[in-house]
Amino acid sequence: MITPAQTTNRLNKDIGAVVRPLGFRGTRGSWSVVTTDGVAQVNVGRSVMRSVRGGTIFVSVGIGVVPVAWWEYVNWRAARWGQPPIPLDGNAVSYRIGFVETRHCPEDSYHHLRLDPGRHPATVTTTEELDHAAALLVGAAEKLAHTALDLLRPGRYLEALRGIRDFRGAMWEPLVVLLAEGGPSADLDAAIEAMRADYANHGFGPPDMEIEYARMRAAAAV
Repeated sequence: MITPAQTTNRLNKDIGAVVRPLGFRGTRGSWSVVTTDGVAQVNVGRSVMRSVRGGTIFVSVGIGVVPVAWWEYVNWRAARWGQPPIPLDGNAVSYRIGFVETRHCPEDSYHHLRLDPGRHPATVTTTEELDHAAALLVGAAEKLAHTALDLLRPGRYLEALRGIRDFRGAMWEPLVVLLAEGGPSADLDAAIEAMRADYANHGFGPPDMEIEYARMRAAAAV
């Protein structure tokens, strides 16, 4: 029988073997690619829910992407708030935008494994079940790794962000920041006005800081 910790070790080993040839580096369920265009990351997650019937191990794989334009904005914001600079490394993904990545997860990017209630500590019911979960997540990880690398290409995250149908709220900030990279434009002006209106409609404070950065960055891009 296999423990939850052994489950994680197996998935980390199998997924690492798939993403490393694509340029990702890391260990313990987190692999990153750092380029001049930003940071892309693949992560393995695991949570355990126990019950009188044994419980469940929920395993998943996901990605995070930080376009360099967003990283520059986050650093500008940090300096304004008196915070230390954020290195362009794997840890920078904790400041990721996050809206696009979750919409590109294949169905096989998560799986539930049953725990045997008759054993202590609880173990996965069968090795066959773990083999099945590993096969699913490894396939999903390979797809997601390619997606992350694609989203890191200049302009791709912006393109994907603009393709979200239920656009709202906090999505305006990264849209305005990424649009500003292209310099002054009617699209940037429209996004700024839409952001102002949406923030006011939801009772948020005016996005003065975001707009100040966007105007400054757009002017510098000319």
